Amino acid sequence: MFQSFHLTLAVRGGSGVKRREFLDYVIDGRPLLSLFDDVDVVSALAADLPARALIGAVDGLLLREASSLAGDRYVLYCCPECGDLGCGAITAAIVQHDEHVVWRDFRWQDSVDQQLERYPDVGPFRFSADEYRSALEQVRCRQNW
Repeated sequence: MFQSFHLTLAVRGGSGVKRREFLDYVIDGRPLLSLFDDVDVVSALAADLPARALIGAVDGLLLREASSLAGDRYVLYCCPECGDLGCGAITAAIVQHDEHVVWRDFRWQDSVDQQLERYPDVGPFRFSADEYRSALEQVRCRQNW
């Protein structure tokens, strides 16, 4: 059984914080970010990223580019101010098996090697590879904004 996957525009902002628009991952109709309590992050698909950086983020999620993190881990959410892994990020292992893509082993990570906190109640999620690719390809072509 697959979970549905699509993206939706989200906004981080409020009193005293930098406003950021980003695409959030929606799984079975629920924004993924809502599963993580009290974290101030934006997705790796921020609207104000230069085109090259956005395409790189999408290509990573599509597994077209190897991750710089160990264990096939990819950054899903990062610091809304600077995007630096040193500030902390939510990462997940992403793997493809035939006709599906799996996101599993969600963690709060604050460096390339150190993983601080697991999110055992989040995931794993299995998506149809076609639906997953289609949603991310729209971002790559900037059709989903």
